[in-house]
Amino acid sequence: MKKKILGITGILLCLLGGCSSSPTSYETGKENLEQQNYTQAIESFQNAVEEDDHTAESWRGIGVAWTEQGVYDKAQEAFETALGLAGESGRALRKDLYLYLADAQYHQGDYQGCVDTCDSLLKIGKENDGYFLRGSAYLHLKEYNRADSDFAKVISGSKNYEDYLDVYMVYRNCGLNADGSAYLEEGLKIEADNGEDYYNKGRIYYYLEDYENARKALETSADKGYAMARIYLGKVYLATGENEKARETYDQCLKEKDLTAEAYNGLAYCSASEEDYETALSYIQEGLDQAAQEEQQSLLFNQIIIYEKMTDYDSAREKLSEYLELYPADENAIRENYFLETR
Repeated sequence: MKKKILGITGILLCLLGGCSSSPTSYETGKENLEQQNYTQAIESFQNAVEEDDHTAESWRGIGVAWTEQGVYDKAQEAFETALGLAGESGRALRKDLYLYLADAQYHQGDYQGCVDTCDSLLKIGKENDGYFLRGSAYLHLKEYNRADSDFAKVISGSKNYEDYLDVYMVYRNCGLNADGSAYLEEGLKIEADNGEDYYNKGRIYYYLEDYENARKALETSADKGYAMARIYLGKVYLATGENEKARETYDQCLKEKDLTAEAYNGLAYCSASEEDYETALSYIQEGLDQAAQEEQQSLLFNQIIIYEKMTDYDSAREKLSEYLELYPADENAIRENYFLETR
């Protein structure tokens, strides 16, 4: 399971146990969790707790359901309760709970708490995701040497582009792009041999503002059938002032079901760059209407930026207040809040 601070995905259902012919509340909770029916999952797991059935695992399931909905304070309470019930023998479960708990603390801006939880996790086993989360928290705490030490463990010998990109994004979100760029340069040393690899290489070039090489890599990725490459290809076109090409690319992406939200986001960028803000907002709304919850963050943030460009600061402040309730640890949103306070 790859857990990263931008959201935990890949639920470890194996930790939640097996199934019987007659589903119990606990098993119904597992099924609802797998189907992303989070409210029903919480209700079922709460029933399982009352029935004293897989109590620690049920609290874990409750925590995961809250995490997937971005309600990190309730998720933290659930994971802490589960840890209190897990006992010393459930090593795999405790590792998983520590990782989820650290993620919840990070999202709430409790960086020292995240460090402490990762310390407990890493005493059980050397987990890359634990080093990543702890390094990210250290960076926010301005303990740069410790952050660098943990990130070095994450990328040590890694042939996964995502590891380098993930580390860079943490630096970027902290306004430390130049420091993070060194990790991107390391990532470029990995040999690309399929569509996904060229997509990731293209993203690296994009963040390094090497748009010529970004275009080549992303076009190669798209030619190899990796549809997601077109989203970043559109960003490259926008960065080089080729708005019509960008718009055509995002229109193509609308035909891909899994790219709809990002395509509308891209079309909003196109309109905003032409100062057609009303159309940009309509694209944002179309994207929000079709996006899954985990896809909405970027759309919601860009909605704020568009209101700012319209100098509609009252709407921007209102939307930003709602956004920060959902994503309180977003450094970019916090900086926007400081900006709007002066308007």
